[in-house]
Amino acid sequence: MIVRTCAELVAAAKEVRDEGGTTSQMLATIARMLTNPATPEQYEDVLYVVTGTAAHHFAYEKDTGPTPYPDNATYDDLTPEGQMVVIRHVIFDLGERDKPAETPVTTARTTAAAARYLAIAIDESDSFALGLDGAPLPAHHLVAIAEAEEDTEDCETTLFPLPKIAAILDTGVPLDNDAPALDGLLGRYGWRLFGESGGYPENIEHEVAPINPQTTPPAIEYHDGRPMPYYVAGRKKLDERGSLVDALLVATFTAVQAADPAKRGLDHTGVELLLTSAVRAAVDDRLDFEQILRGNAWLDCKRRLLAAACAAIDTALDVIGERATCRTCDGPAVSRTTDGKPVCANTGH
Repeated sequence: MIVRTCAELVAAAKEVRDEGGTTSQMLATIARMLTNPATPEQYEDVLYVVTGTAAHHFAYEKDTGPTPYPDNATYDDLTPEGQMVVIRHVIFDLGERDKPAETPVTTARTTAAAARYLAIAIDESDSFALGLDGAPLPAHHLVAIAEAEEDTEDCETTLFPLPKIAAILDTGVPLDNDAPALDGLLGRYGWRLFGESGGYPENIEHEVAPINPQTTPPAIEYHDGRPMPYYVAGRKKLDERGSLVDALLVATFTAVQAADPAKRGLDHTGVELLLTSAVRAAVDDRLDFEQILRGNAWLDCKRRLLAAACAAIDTALDVIGERATCRTCDGPAVSRTTDGKPVCANTGH
């Protein structure tokens, strides 16, 4: 697919709508704009990605939340409100965000190393007990998209996955059946093979990249197949009320209550102040990166903001713990050794 800005895709979709075009015609127009004129034979593949993206980001009604759109359904049966939900998600996922004026902050971000990801086939029912929203996962073949880290040994560099999960893709195929190939699955969920133009391999791991990096949420830390409890608590509140403020309050409160402030040489108020500052900075940074005003954030954007906030909480708790805990006896640290390690009042440590 070629790069088109969100503004270009919105203008084209509106032109089709204003002329009385159907939802299918609007999606087809978007697909044509994303197809490279030099390779028109790829139009059907691009259209498949466009309609698949719409299918996995559709909300039937305002209060029901995201609902997968059936493969045999007709997009033209959508209400005007539902139609714009579909079109907005497709454009946001597949279009390029308009570039802001160059600033020192933007330069710093563009030169920073981009996160790398591995797609990992999950064929064991107990590998992931809960999804990103804290709900039980079906007994299906799954594909986890995990952040990956380079490891160089004997002049050979390899990638290995971290316990940070950016997405869990459901193939819809029961574990009792043969595992399906990845063909088509990645594109429907907004991912592509890294460095390859065609063909999806069937091996258990493969490096992938988001089709639109700006819409990729920060990865969620997983332990024993479960996401962080404060993310689950905040996500539940967000899905219930749609309020990002309420979700952030619940997530922060849950993290503070689960912390052991005495172990960190702090009280609950001190931990709360540090976490609140980290959450605000993470949310503001994500909003600035996506060029979205806080009041204009819709539900999917709020979920990304919550993920960014919880990733900041996780990092802040690690930093607080390292700073305030003795490396030997886990007591409150009062100083550091010459190598920077924290120690407690017992100088023998």
